[in-house]
Amino acid sequence: MQEKRGMLDSIWGALGSNSPEPTRPMPTPTMEMPTNNAFVVGEKIEIRGELTGEGDMQLMGGFHGTIDLVGTIMIGEAARVEADIAATNIVVGGHVKGNLIASGRVDLLPTGSVTGNVKTGSIAAAEGASLKGEIEINRRQVTGSQTEKDRISPASPEKLSYP
Repeated sequence: MQEKRGMLDSIWGALGSNSPEPTRPMPTPTMEMPTNNAFVVGEKIEIRGELTGEGDMQLMGGFHGTIDLVGTIMIGEAARVEADIAATNIVVGGHVKGNLIASGRVDLLPTGSVTGNVKTGSIAAAEGASLKGEIEINRRQVTGSQTEKDRISPASPEKLSYP
């Protein structure tokens, strides 16, 4: 009891002082998958085409095409992606050239870079991350799957080319 009283006294003493409030570091998103059942694409694997489905995915290699996923996609530091991506949540640690649509959240890690437009409900970018494109934040929650206009169509060379 005496120990707790000593902690409380020190807290009350700090609250009454004129010292500036300590700054807290911003939380940094990490590359931890929400579930252990994620589909993993290794660093030395290159995929071309259209990927659709439900579940989580960890992309560590290369991908060219489109990804339409109900779940979380995590793009690893070594990944090179040239694709339009629609998912519930998107975490970018590597390089993405294409548009991102997330009904939930987009996180850009310190090593992440995106060249393309981002449409999401929430976005966070760590120090060191880069984004070249427009950001549209729509705070309304999308229940179930995204609406048809929010989904992506198969990638075309015109859609993925940037000046």
